Amino acid sequence: MSDVVRYVIFTGANERAVVAVCRYFQRHGIACSLVARPGPDAMQKTRFARWIEATRSVDHLDVNDILGALSLLKRRYPDQRLVFLPTTESIIRLVLDNRDVFEALGLEVPLVDKKLYETISDKVSFLALMERFWVPLPPQPEQIGPSDLPAVAKPLREVSPRTGRKLYPELIFTAEALKSFLAGEAAEDYFFQTYLDGRSYYFLAFFPRKGAPIIRYQENLLQQPDGKSMLAACLCDCPDPEIEARLVSGFQSVGFFGFVMVELIEVNGVLHLIEANPRFWGPFELAIKAGFRPDAVVNEMPFGERNYNALYLWVGGLLLSLATGGRLRCYPQFLRKLLARPMFLCTADIYLRGDTLRLWMHEFIGALEVACCRIKKGFWRVGR
Repeated sequence: MSDVVRYVIFTGANERAVVAVCRYFQRHGIACSLVARPGPDAMQKTRFARWIEATRSVDHLDVNDILGALSLLKRRYPDQRLVFLPTTESIIRLVLDNRDVFEALGLEVPLVDKKLYETISDKVSFLALMERFWVPLPPQPEQIGPSDLPAVAKPLREVSPRTGRKLYPELIFTAEALKSFLAGEAAEDYFFQTYLDGRSYYFLAFFPRKGAPIIRYQENLLQQPDGKSMLAACLCDCPDPEIEARLVSGFQSVGFFGFVMVELIEVNGVLHLIEANPRFWGPFELAIKAGFRPDAVVNEMPFGERNYNALYLWVGGLLLSLATGGRLRCYPQFLRKLLARPMFLCTADIYLRGDTLRLWMHEFIGALEVACCRIKKGFWRVGR
């Protein structure tokens, strides 16, 4: 086998991270193959569609189906090293559940073992790990009631052991919303924390197998409703060196290696731990501008220089949030930091580029259709 490395990305989710990684690979002449999701796949609307060399047969996670797509790549590139890239949570967990089978077929999986991955990714276990290193956590009421609102319902695990469904945090602001949530069948899969309102940061890190980690920070400026994806962010300096040292100690204590993002909220000068994502995260393009290199999963090469003026925007996500009438979360520094860099606004959007212009237009038209539909419904109600 040659030393040529070909990275394998399973698409169909977390497209912003996939696009950022593909752009990096294109600039540096690094081989990459995409395995697409059947049916509509956002990558089909980009110039990286030509990198799609296999498509899954069914639109749900099936080990044999994914192995079949991988076998096609192995036959096409028998002398190259195929390396899995961690972009999508559900695929990562499937690969780790069946690691021996994937590796036997020739796919290198440069990730920690399943148990450690879940320790970091699952919210309860990660919070418990970092609490041992005195990282502050949001208050956690034992019995939730209207007086504890606003609150965040957080899943005990990424996937429900009862239903097998992926679980997402739920923001609860009213007594009616709390009553409805507690009456639902999914409530037993969740725990509660106090909703924190303050400045938001991402601790961005790459932990090599040996040596010191590479660490950067981004400050989040604007977020989709219900705690979903970040819409605007910028690079920043370390907000608290002591918390950084505690986080590093926590990760190193369990032998973690690879990429990870940790969300932190600052309230009254204290950083509180929210969650971790041990994979490529949505605004990964900003991390690349901070010097991160996605191919470090194999060669752990020195990182690049940081672009201090880098700004991240996802206009399509913003327009869709506005069109659906969602409640955007504006963080304290949003207007000041965005308006301080007007010359970057036209170039910061993740999709407003030549290689993803079709995708940008698709999101723009989709948001417009949603807005028109809501307006028509509003007129219809008034007419009645």
